[in-house]
Amino acid sequence: MRRYGFVEKDVDPGDVYQHIKSLLQSENFKITEEDIRSNYWDLHAKKTGVERIVLGKVRDIDVVVAGQKGKFEVQLHAGVWGRDLAVPAIEGIATLGAATIAELNSAHEFEEKIWEQVVHKIDPSLKICPADGLLFKTDEDLKKHLEMHQQQQQQAHSNMMNQMMMLGMIGGLGMFGMGMYGFGGSPGFI
Repeated sequence: MRRYGFVEKDVDPGDVYQHIKSLLQSENFKITEEDIRSNYWDLHAKKTGVERIVLGKVRDIDVVVAGQKGKFEVQLHAGVWGRDLAVPAIEGIATLGAATIAELNSAHEFEEKIWEQVVHKIDPSLKICPADGLLFKTDEDLKKHLEMHQQQQQQAHSNMMNQMMMLGMIGGLGMFGMGMYGFGGSPGFI
């Protein structure tokens, strides 16, 4: 899901909503629900078809735009008919993970594509983090943020390696202590 509040932008949120709606219709999504009130726009759109199910393509999208000119929020979520976790997990078990990975990747890529178009409609100068979709005003801010991602990935990798080493040591002790050589024994001593 992408969600961001835009402030001090001379943009009408109703125009943003219409832009998103047009983008979805150009991608052959059918608007199935639409709720428009004062300073609030909400829609649900979907595509159907066996191909979408089999290939794990995006099947639905929810959009909310709320607020007024100068201060509004945009929310965007692409998924698989509200089944984002349960059914892809079941499909993933049945296909050894291929369907789940395809569905989640497809939804993520589609969300990124639409999000980029929406953000650049609102403010073409904003920078979008490719890792998490967060927005930044300057290249320098984006660069610092990306460095943070890199540090977190390195730390996660290091933590994972340390855990694997600990499990390896514990497993090794088990093998010599009570494992394959019997309780407290060693090879050749029975």
